[in-house]
Amino acid sequence: MKTYISLSGFDTSQILSLIVKYGIEGNDRMVLIRPIDERDKRGETTTQAVRDLSRQIDSTIKVEIYRVDHQDFEGMVLSLISLIKNTEGEIIANISGGPREIFLAFAIACLSQSQKIYKTTNYSDIDRAMTEIALPRIVHKIDEKSNTILKDVHENQPTTITAIAKRLNLSESTVSRHIGRLVDIRSVDIVQKGKTKEVRLSFTGNIFLMISRSDENHHDNRRSDICK
Repeated sequence: MKTYISLSGFDTSQILSLIVKYGIEGNDRMVLIRPIDERDKRGETTTQAVRDLSRQIDSTIKVEIYRVDHQDFEGMVLSLISLIKNTEGEIIANISGGPREIFLAFAIACLSQSQKIYKTTNYSDIDRAMTEIALPRIVHKIDEKSNTILKDVHENQPTTITAIAKRLNLSESTVSRHIGRLVDIRSVDIVQKGKTKEVRLSFTGNIFLMISRSDENHHDNRRSDICK
């Protein structure tokens, strides 16, 4: 089963190019990303045109609209990562077209989940042609202990180095060293509250956790396939 995840603007030519290039059949999905606050009726017209086309090809093709809040950049990125992470089968992601406010968030989500994506495409406004692009694997990897500390911060924030050390049965110096590294890569924030330094998960830290969960699920699935 294929799932197309695409930004959606006012032009159906990108969607048509995707279908022509990779084909579409019964039970495939087409997920169109649109803003929650849909003010321009042309967006609805494009969506209806895609639905009409899919019905002509096969009535079991699913066309879904995935709404994001274009005014909440961090929320958009995390939501789109979750969309990709929870999609089964081959994912074909089109990172062109649609509102500019959503484009960057979707591109970041695709980069962070590149291991999940089968094909990535870009539609050229100059050549009016669909091209396939290879996403780089540029996500920073963190070690297992730092990842454990990151999970603990997520579950107990705001927290302190002392509290983390107690919960994880680690020395405060070890936790402090790892927290320092996580601060360096902007995965956690340290906020001074009176005499106490509170540790909170950052936007980047949230992305790291989502990526680590995806990797864990991928490895679990591979083990299951090997054991069969």
